[in-house]
Amino acid sequence: MPAPGDLPKYEFQIVEESQVHRRYLTLYNRRIRFPALHSKTEEEHEYDIIGHPQLDFRFVVIFPFHPYTDGRKGGEVTILREHCQGLNDMLFTLPTGGYDPKKHSSNLDAACSELSEEAHLSGGEWVELLAPEHPGIAEVKWCRNRFRPFLCIAPQADEAPGQRDAEEFIEVHRVSVAQLREMLSSTDMLLPSMTASFLALERLQQMGHL
Repeated sequence: MPAPGDLPKYEFQIVEESQVHRRYLTLYNRRIRFPALHSKTEEEHEYDIIGHPQLDFRFVVIFPFHPYTDGRKGGEVTILREHCQGLNDMLFTLPTGGYDPKKHSSNLDAACSELSEEAHLSGGEWVELLAPEHPGIAEVKWCRNRFRPFLCIAPQADEAPGQRDAEEFIEVHRVSVAQLREMLSSTDMLLPSMTASFLALERLQQMGHL
């Protein structure tokens, strides 16, 4: 496998894009022109694209880690069990929410707000798990949204938490790191939360917490 910088680069031209529907998500019809490749000539294809333009197409995911206080390595993680509308089922997730340019001054500000609203936690040591120049991790291939994962070490109970959205149905749980690893293997967690968990566990290992 060549290094990423050695791979061929292609230009995919957005020929046309129109808004089809907008409520919480916005649905676009997008026509893209593919470049010629080998024996194939240029082609155009249409796609359904979704995203959150009102949230600048970005959101945050927070990994709240609670180190053991008796000197042992390891600790616990606050996770959520939340109703997921598309599947109409309860799945596990980390505190997650959109960046709203009307009320958040930064991605970190959005992360602090979501941790307070969804997990009722605040404070702690914050670690951004991507380099500042990184555009954010793609949610899924047909979606314009990208997310930034954060690690929050030793947050405390928030005595005046932010208010959750009316449509959110959330349980808050705390599990050990070992239990979290089992949950990641069972895949009963949403993909952005799984990705953030793997990055956070790797960083915690590097920092000597695990």
